[in-house]
Amino acid sequence: MNSFRTVVDKLDDAVLAVERVLLLATLSLMTLLVSLDVVQRTFSRPVSKTASVILGFMADPSAETRALVIEKIGPWLFTLGSLVFVMLAVHSSRSIKAERLKAAKPGVGLSLGLGLGIWVGLAAFVQGLLAVFPSSLPGAQKFSLGLMLWSGMLGASIATRQRRHIVLDTVKKKLDEKMGRVFSLVGGVVTFLFCALFTVLALTQLHDEFSLWRDGDGVGVFDALPIPKWVVTLAIPVTFGTMALRFLGAGVRDFVWGPPTGGVDAHGVDMEQLAKDAEQVAAAKEGA
Repeated sequence: MNSFRTVVDKLDDAVLAVERVLLLATLSLMTLLVSLDVVQRTFSRPVSKTASVILGFMADPSAETRALVIEKIGPWLFTLGSLVFVMLAVHSSRSIKAERLKAAKPGVGLSLGLGLGIWVGLAAFVQGLLAVFPSSLPGAQKFSLGLMLWSGMLGASIATRQRRHIVLDTVKKKLDEKMGRVFSLVGGVVTFLFCALFTVLALTQLHDEFSLWRDGDGVGVFDALPIPKWVVTLAIPVTFGTMALRFLGAGVRDFVWGPPTGGVDAHGVDMEQLAKDAEQVAAAKEGA
């Protein structure tokens, strides 16, 4: 029995490692796509925010004045303001680092040079992005939503593995160890059934989307992206199925071998341990 438990735990650890890699990949790609899309949309506007603010303070400007603000004054003010901002940010960052390391204050000249270099690099990046994607970043928003679904579901599955899911443990805290084991088993089985139901429903939808994509030419894919939509839907049955098995396994494990170290209420987040950790951090800061 113990050898079987060891094999199951190792298998679950391997699944957890894969989930962490996928979670990191989806979050990174989602962040990259959203950031690029925001930058592209911001700098591809026919009228910049700076010019819009300036025109907002003017009462019925003429066509010549409006064109001057949009084409000359607005861009130049933004360029100067962004350059100054980056330079000050660099100098502030270097000053904070020097203060933390108890080193000499950094020179302003070097900070200005570094800031100028960073600003030039950012400007070149923006111009390159607009040259490659002059109108929009194809499918960035919809694909980011799909990645957000994957990351959210993977996070829920990882939380289940680490017993960091939400638990209503008001009753459990009042039970002795024997009844606590039964309570954990019943809770694991019931939660398993709910997750299994969602898995079956998700598999039904996945089958429909996959059949539509398989039988149709160019059907069931994202706009402007040759990626089938069922790839996004796949996140639901995969993660709900994994959570179902983990809830059932946790219930059986608690019933046979007892709950994890810490007592019957060791599921979820250990609030008492968090309070102790907070007290230790506060005491360390006072000592420093």
